[in-house]
Amino acid sequence: MPPDTHIDDHPECKTNEETSATLSAELKASCFNLLSEIDTYQSLLASTLRNPQLVEARQFRSNVNSELKMLEKLERQMKSATITSASGDTQGEEGAELDLEVEKRLLHALRSSNLPFYQSVWNIAKWTCSGLTALGKRFYWDEKEHSKAGEKTAENNDGVGQGEKQPNKDKRNSVFVDIVSDDGAEWVKVSTVTQDRLLFEMAKNCWEWENDSEDEMEGEDTIKHVKVEGRMLPMTRRTRNMYGDDGDDKLELIRLAVDLRKAADATLVGYKHPRIRVVLPRIEQGNIDEIDDIIEEMRSWGMDVDCKKSLKLTTHSGLEHLLPHPFKKFTSTLNVDCTLLLAMVSDLSHFKDIPPEPHFHRAILRQIEVEKQKPLLPTELWPAMGDHKLVCTKEAAGRMREIVETIGTETEKTRTQIMMGDSPYGQLDHTAMLQKFQELSDYEVPTGWKLPISLVDAQSTFDSTHKHGNIPPVEQELANELSDINYSVFMYGWFNNLTTISSNRTINKQIESTVEKHRNGDPSLECPKVWICDTARSLVGKDKDRKA
Repeated sequence: MPPDTHIDDHPECKTNEETSATLSAELKASCFNLLSEIDTYQSLLASTLRNPQLVEARQFRSNVNSELKMLEKLERQMKSATITSASGDTQGEEGAELDLEVEKRLLHALRSSNLPFYQSVWNIAKWTCSGLTALGKRFYWDEKEHSKAGEKTAENNDGVGQGEKQPNKDKRNSVFVDIVSDDGAEWVKVSTVTQDRLLFEMAKNCWEWENDSEDEMEGEDTIKHVKVEGRMLPMTRRTRNMYGDDGDDKLELIRLAVDLRKAADATLVGYKHPRIRVVLPRIEQGNIDEIDDIIEEMRSWGMDVDCKKSLKLTTHSGLEHLLPHPFKKFTSTLNVDCTLLLAMVSDLSHFKDIPPEPHFHRAILRQIEVEKQKPLLPTELWPAMGDHKLVCTKEAAGRMREIVETIGTETEKTRTQIMMGDSPYGQLDHTAMLQKFQELSDYEVPTGWKLPISLVDAQSTFDSTHKHGNIPPVEQELANELSDINYSVFMYGWFNNLTTISSNRTINKQIESTVEKHRNGDPSLECPKVWICDTARSLVGKDKDRKA
């Protein structure tokens, strides 16, 4: 195990000899360490990502900070009680003992802290995850779409995170996920429930197990005893349906598994439902058959369940692996949409100081301010393109050229000629072409940027695909919905299995919705690979009254 993880550490594990003073000191030190690591991670996000808010971590830090404030409040109460309980000249001296009842109350409050849960979440993220997009996020589902209804909403009572309720969403039809990793493709839920607590809950809820004898009469209750903390607790097997409408009787972990499944089935990340992983860092599988049954029941809902000894921990030297990796699944060749072709030649993307002009559209003024904070090309587009080969359809290039010729500045027109390999720049070698482009930019143009961008004939791809009958039925629906240019761009990328990069979020959502609506239950349907840049850039030459 990597050093200093303490994934399964919890105040309940401490001895009875522990005092409120020692426990308070331990928790405060742990809290400061945790806040320091979170701050380091947030600083890394701010220095690396163009929009660090894309990773939802602020609420998690706020929760940890609230625990610190609670600990500091208890510490003040402890000092006050120490002074009060001291006598004579010894008031306030080190070593003054607290009243026994006060000590018990303070110990109980300290042992009830959610800090160990937050430590577990952070350590599980740090040692078992990569590409975080959220440390705590609530996901919803539409109850009408699920026939396995009747279950209560799962809540993690071992350290509850607070997700904001979305407008018009019923929080009862939601589940709170502690870690969203693998760039959204994996959900991780952490429960610090103990073995004894789980056994008590099983006894209380009359947990079922398999019949040992085929001769038992249907409907007859049978009794089994399980040893918990030296006592034999009865567990009654009843032959009723544990997944019917009597949701109050289901175990917490089973409700959690059901709710995670519902939410994941209602969520798509890149046309796929997220994977689910539940981590039980204080449960050991293989010790008690009844607990093993619960774990297997959870897995039957289509999720991985990691227990104390099955956690696969990976040692990392820093926190860089927790950064999102949105480009890791890019194809070797990228298909560039018209929206980003324009962004790559716009003066807004290349000049650091553009004085506002009276004729500038308000969208231009907004983009100038955004560029001052996080310039688009060096912080997002150039890293996304890397050393990938770049292509664009004739339709996308034609539309881009039309716009540049109509409203572009002279520098925007020249950048277009260089980037597309037009005369007189098309005969230059790669190094000379980049040098010419560098002369028109205030930012350092990466030497690996693959210019010029190659033109491709989308129509020949469509004709060939139709001829060989490889078109999925949903293609006709998209042909009816998309404009000619959007069809050429996005369908070319799809039919050639290329990643399309674009800032046209609206069209991408439309394609996703249409594909899922007409998937007809076919999980093998390969869907368009699209990466959406979170912002676009207009040309400086845009008229004030023209729509941005």
